[in-house]
Amino acid sequence: MPRNQRGFELATVLKQRKIPYLELLRSTSVTRQTAGALGNLLRCLADPTSARKLAVAFKVWRREDRDEPEAEGLAAGVVKRIAACPAVEAYLWPRGGHDWLAALAPELRGEEVALLTGFREVACRWHRAATLGDPIDQLILTLAGDLFHDARELALAHKLAVLLRSAAESHPSYRLTELVEELAVIARNERRFLGFTGEDLGFEPPKGEVTVATMHKAKGLEWDRVTLMSVNNYDFPSGLANDTYYDEKWFVRGHANLRAEALAALEALTEGPAETGPVRVETGAATQEARLGYVAERLRLLYVGITRAKRELFVTWNTGRRTSEKLQPAVPLIELLDYWQQQAGEAAEG
Repeated sequence: MPRNQRGFELATVLKQRKIPYLELLRSTSVTRQTAGALGNLLRCLADPTSARKLAVAFKVWRREDRDEPEAEGLAAGVVKRIAACPAVEAYLWPRGGHDWLAALAPELRGEEVALLTGFREVACRWHRAATLGDPIDQLILTLAGDLFHDARELALAHKLAVLLRSAAESHPSYRLTELVEELAVIARNERRFLGFTGEDLGFEPPKGEVTVATMHKAKGLEWDRVTLMSVNNYDFPSGLANDTYYDEKWFVRGHANLRAEALAALEALTEGPAETGPVRVETGAATQEARLGYVAERLRLLYVGITRAKRELFVTWNTGRRTSEKLQPAVPLIELLDYWQQQAGEAAEG
């Protein structure tokens, strides 16, 4: 893939189709899911009166139900019940005549009562761990013990616990709300966080599994069969009139590269002599220079992707999501196809 996001989307499809795969992306799907699950629980604990966040915590607790339609339907009904709870404390900490679950029980099925009762016990344990002042790393490990069974998830939870402990020590004023954000940036893939993959110890492409990687990450590695995706004139422009560029937005006048233009203006201001008066910077030149630099960089990246294949190479391109500007095959792809057809024709004639 030319970019991480495409890799994430492909990994999701492979998982849905039960095709074995391994990720070499900014972070793995297991890492993002583990961080997201723990983050949702911490949000619930940071806002203990929110029924909506408690309902999300229940979904996390029962996330394995997604693989079973009947169980998923039952859990979905319980989620709606919890989200509509008028007073969370009447559910989690009932007393006297204030017992939300007992009042609701006559209209519930036995399975629903069992789920709500079981979750109340777990949620109360989480809240006690949070209110008793357990260090953040101990709290994370407590949550992980109730959530995860897979060895990778438990190991990742331990790494995340160490990360949050370090954040708490570096920022003594941080509370759960701020620490949740540390997990959120990992779950949203906004920060690199290495899990326990072959990349940590020296990667060796596995047999029988699809490796999903960016072309940057594939440098120095080889596979028998390689498929390059999104080889279009957006991800790999060639400086032609109908090409579009990653750093240029359609709503900016002239499709200017604002970052390149701003840097050019700053450079002109710092280098120009003050006694000559105001410095005039012409818009457009910096954008064009940035385009040429980007074209060269993407061509080199495409070469890296092509040379990862030892035996077979497949190259695909896509038209994009915007119907107003259909993407085209990248020029290097067209040239490679023409060359291959020419070589095949000469071989047939010979």
